[in-house]
Amino acid sequence: MASPFHFNYAIICRIPQSFAARSIRPKDCGEVDIEKAREEYETIREVLKNCDVNLIELQEDENYPDCCFVEDCAVVIGGTALITRPGDSTRQGEVGEIRRVLKQDMRLIVKEVGDAKATLDGGDVLFTGKEIFVGVGKRTNSQGAKAVADAFSDHVVSLLDIKGSELEHLKDGFSMAGREIMAVAPGTDCTLILKKMQEVASCQYKVMQLDSRRAVDMLYVNGRLIHHVRNEMGDHSYGELMKAADPDLKRHEMQVNHLSANGRAISRMVLPFLKLKHYKHIISSLP
Repeated sequence: MASPFHFNYAIICRIPQSFAARSIRPKDCGEVDIEKAREEYETIREVLKNCDVNLIELQEDENYPDCCFVEDCAVVIGGTALITRPGDSTRQGEVGEIRRVLKQDMRLIVKEVGDAKATLDGGDVLFTGKEIFVGVGKRTNSQGAKAVADAFSDHVVSLLDIKGSELEHLKDGFSMAGREIMAVAPGTDCTLILKKMQEVASCQYKVMQLDSRRAVDMLYVNGRLIHHVRNEMGDHSYGELMKAADPDLKRHEMQVNHLSANGRAISRMVLPFLKLKHYKHIISSLP
């Protein structure tokens, strides 16, 4: 039986020079020092290695400034990968190399979004280990969300309307901080989405309420939690994380200020997955 948060491979992508000038970021993000961004990328790379993850590192493509945000290009659960169709049309060419790696090199079961009108970003898909939530909003439409439900029909898939929120992606406001622990960003919009989520959820989660959206940016992998350093999270969020997390949980803190987009960088930079010789259903041990 495989744990839903156990991964032995991850796809990452180097930072293109064009990232500094043309990446899709809020206007208030400030200047990006490309060399510092690349140093932060190397930190993520080394941390993943320390988490017992084999890395597949893609060459940067100057035609796609956001190519380092590989999370948006596929949704991988168990031995199945769904290739997405990013909501920003300028990013749709990024999926080709991801598809090739997952299908030809890793030989996963690769599915495609069939509806030509569908849009789907991986950042709108939250897998809790037990079920899947898909945010329908700025980057993912209802047809894209249906593609997730069709591809992962052995899981409960719930659609959440996030169009009225400030979130670019569902995972800008929600992430898994451990087994059954959900980190939630502040704001009335996130509170309303959480309420919708709890109404349709098939199991209960411990909610860790944080006071900054950047603090929600974390990655739970192989019994370890990768998150921002204290000065990027804020004292309150850092304290909540210390209280909520398992005391035996190994944590990796990192500073990724120059890679941050919409306050989130760590989870967007990594596409983790489990590669087995013979796939069995990924069984959750959550109640």
